[in-house]
Amino acid sequence: MKLLLCEDEDKMRELLKRFLENEGYQVVEARDGEEALEKFYEEKFDLAILDWMMPKVNGLEAAQAMKRERNIKILMLTAKNMPEDEVEALVAGVDDYLAKPFHAKVLLVRVAKLLGVIKQDIKQPLVFVPNEKRVLLHDQELALTKREYDMLYYLYQNQGQALTREQILLSVWGLDHENDERTVDSFIRILRDKLGKEFIQTVYGTGYRFELPKK
Repeated sequence: MKLLLCEDEDKMRELLKRFLENEGYQVVEARDGEEALEKFYEEKFDLAILDWMMPKVNGLEAAQAMKRERNIKILMLTAKNMPEDEVEALVAGVDDYLAKPFHAKVLLVRVAKLLGVIKQDIKQPLVFVPNEKRVLLHDQELALTKREYDMLYYLYQNQGQALTREQILLSVWGLDHENDERTVDSFIRILRDKLGKEFIQTVYGTGYRFELPKK
């Protein structure tokens, strides 16, 4: 099924795209409401996921324009979490409403329900709760130090890419770090012990690559 994902925060959009694609959805991205409408008129989608507070055209305006054009399911994501905000969105024709911050599995279930495939198995193995610096592996919370969390989150945000040890050092410890590359290797061993070896692959001659296990 084909989804239109509109979110103006790049990192949030990339994370949501990965979650959804890992469940087998085809995802088309948009960075603001104007771009979302352009893609909506060009292609046919089963569901639109729209952030409310966006530049140019906000999510509610985009949702109303889409509903006027054709019958499409719309899930609104927003930091606006007052009851009157939810009422305003639902009255405007939005099919479902999810306030930030939210759990990734809640999003996946809401999407599946709107698409009529609620019985599908939600198999996302690794779930981050960034505002709380928590990670769940198969619904069980991992015991991670702050540095372990920061490294794992960095690897996850760049999944599929071969990252050098120096890149990891700079991103996790900062420009003024005094560690050497063996520090990265030590932390990778710790993360593998806690996660399992299938998530972090060694790229010989380069460094490491994070991959979610294939279904």
